[in-house]
Amino acid sequence: MKKIKIFFIFICTIFLANISFSQNPIKQSPQNSSMIYPQKTSSLNLKEVFMASPIIYSTLFIMSFVSFVILLFTIFTFKKKDIVSKKTKENLKKYLEEENYEEALNYCKNIKNLLAIMISSGINARKHGAQHIINTIKSEGKRATASFWQRISILNDIAIIAPMLGLLGTVIGMFYSFYDINRSIDSLSALFDGLGIAVGTTVAGLTVSIIATIFYAILKFRIVKTLNIVENEAISLGNLINTQ
Repeated sequence: MKKIKIFFIFICTIFLANISFSQNPIKQSPQNSSMIYPQKTSSLNLKEVFMASPIIYSTLFIMSFVSFVILLFTIFTFKKKDIVSKKTKENLKKYLEEENYEEALNYCKNIKNLLAIMISSGINARKHGAQHIINTIKSEGKRATASFWQRISILNDIAIIAPMLGLLGTVIGMFYSFYDINRSIDSLSALFDGLGIAVGTTVAGLTVSIIATIFYAILKFRIVKTLNIVENEAISLGNLINTQ
């Protein structure tokens, strides 16, 4: 009987407590609500991001500009029709079949394209045998195109240096963010803002690296394809050179 009374008192206490809670709910002030659920809208300030590392961002911008210049310059200067034109091939073939080597050399000096340079080197080496002519043509082709490979190799260098430079900017920014913190709760937001800005250099560096890598791949494919065509044409013309 005593246990039933205790249980009844316990149930009544819980019931009364629920009624009082439902009649007087806890009112949450707007201030407390904003502390629990912060609703902060932020926008990216590009000027602030740039001023965090102006030297690194300027360097990365110059690298990206150089990449675009190399791409456009190579596309407009390294054209298949200028390097191995049909007219040049037909004229050289005519001179070589007639064994008119002096006219062929003069013609090569006047037009000065890659195919003519390779054929002129083969004509000058005609006294050393057919195999030496072919080897000379190939060697001259590699030597004459060295400037193209050196030009596009700059893109490969940019692709390697840009992410390293961006990472350097991030590390420096993180260093100053941790160095300037006063180890208080109020400085945590400033710390995370500084870290967010510092990561921007890495993002910029990776972007420049990806762009330079894509440009390098495009130009490499274009140059290799064109040089293979030129080399085949030069070898076919070199076989017409009489070694006697």
